[in-house]
Amino acid sequence: MSGPLTLAVPVFNGERFLGETLASLNANGSQLRWWLQDGGSKDRTLEIAAPFARDGDSVTSESDQGQTDALNRAFSRMGGDVVGFINGDDLLLPDTARRVLEFFDDHPEIDLVYGEIEWIDEHGTVTGRHEGRINSLEEALDLYGVWWKERQWVQPEVFFRRSLWERAGPFNTRYELAFDYDFWIRCFRVGARVARLPHVLSRFRLHAAQKSVAAERAADEMRDILRTHLDSHPSITVAARWRIAAELNYDLYQSGKSNDPSRSSFFSALLRHPDWLLAPPVRNRLWAALHRRTRGKLVARRQGDLPSPK
Repeated sequence: MSGPLTLAVPVFNGERFLGETLASLNANGSQLRWWLQDGGSKDRTLEIAAPFARDGDSVTSESDQGQTDALNRAFSRMGGDVVGFINGDDLLLPDTARRVLEFFDDHPEIDLVYGEIEWIDEHGTVTGRHEGRINSLEEALDLYGVWWKERQWVQPEVFFRRSLWERAGPFNTRYELAFDYDFWIRCFRVGARVARLPHVLSRFRLHAAQKSVAAERAADEMRDILRTHLDSHPSITVAARWRIAAELNYDLYQSGKSNDPSRSSFFSALLRHPDWLLAPPVRNRLWAALHRRTRGKLVARRQGDLPSPK
């Protein structure tokens, strides 16, 4: 079996959950090695990590420019033919490394695999389960029909060959919260072949202190990433490009982030942007408006305020 699976663990002041994370990695035995990239923590992070480090694991501490920069530092040094990364508060299930490595051995044509995750709370209690489902560039770009419809990949369920990381390039330090979304799109753009493992591979912790709660900032980054890739002409169908672009432009209008400073009424804006009709939310809004208007006329007619049609 090829291996071991090598994971980067970016962390900064992660003493609260780090011990659980590293214990879950070590539970995968010799089939997994990890590289902890610490950003110069001021708490007990390094003290906690040291006893968990085995032969082949590494604990590195140095100042960096944030998580994205930390991951690039780790990936450039840690080696490994099959790689991934996990936050210092998430967990890997004990059999994950074996499943991932065996799959890559059996499917040499595959560049990236993703599985399922369980949500856990700050106490480690499982609160739910998630299954990602993305298999093409078009689906990766479909922020509205895929990512925000709960078909997204959750980062610790995804593993890939180092050769894919080298083809796609390092993580973009322009992004703090959604750099993985940008990276997955770039993977597809360089021809990544992906597959799904029908198993829970990791547990993603939801708690008040994590970065993921910065939902609006993350959404802004994802909109910017989507716009950047659409403008650079990815190889998806014209129909899909127009639809996704229409949804993005309407979303920017709705959120007050468009280049239209007038914030004119919806119908005035729609006259200037008829392409919005390609976006399902716009068609749904029009249908709802028509339904309300028709219903209002029927009510008025029953009350005698309108003449009956001849």
